[in-house]
Amino acid sequence: MARDVAEVRTVNGKRWFSVCLLVSACAQATSAPVDPNPPTENTLWQQRQLFLSDYETWNLGARLAVKAGRRHETATIYWRRRGVTSRIDLFGAFGVGRVRISEDPQGAVLVKNNADSINGQSADEVLYRTLGWHVPFKQMGYWLRGLPEPELPVTIKLDKNGRLEKLVQSGWQVTFLQYRIYAGRELPRKLYLVADPDMLPARIQLEDDQAESFSVKIVISQWHDGDDKLQPSR
Repeated sequence: MARDVAEVRTVNGKRWFSVCLLVSACAQATSAPVDPNPPTENTLWQQRQLFLSDYETWNLGARLAVKAGRRHETATIYWRRRGVTSRIDLFGAFGVGRVRISEDPQGAVLVKNNADSINGQSADEVLYRTLGWHVPFKQMGYWLRGLPEPELPVTIKLDKNGRLEKLVQSGWQVTFLQYRIYAGRELPRKLYLVADPDMLPARIQLEDDQAESFSVKIVISQWHDGDDKLQPSR
């Protein structure tokens, strides 16, 4: 009886071994071939620019933290963009409740708490004139997509996947801390902006205690194509 068991075990062992060999052979036959010439960082970067440059219709929700010296304020931002037209809603913004900025090629208007309004040439300008805070919305429209503004000089550093890791543009150093897939696109999730006071627009006047540390941190929670609605997550 012991011999019969041994023979059965031997037979089963051979069968199992043959199955393992078959599975191994199939895995080798179906494995993807290795590209002998994988795309370089610059090639991947060019592809990303082409893919994202025309992505101009979207809804974005994020937390915004602005620091200037000893001053520190936060806000929830909802940004609705349709090509060259934007509507930016800031909640809990800089201690004044709700701020809405509407911008198009003719200019921008800021409405504070559904009452007072101010007009100007850009979203950046009306926010600064009203609340004394400088947020570079024009450039952020590109940086939030992981792109530099195409019309201005820029210095960039790419990561191994051909994504922006850091850029210097318009008096700001932008570090891209994290990416995530939104609406089928790989986009920045966390950005950290630090200003060079000597390179900011002439109209921006920083106090002495602000000039040493002026930064904006952005953490994106929602990003949808233009036809989708944002879901507040406050």
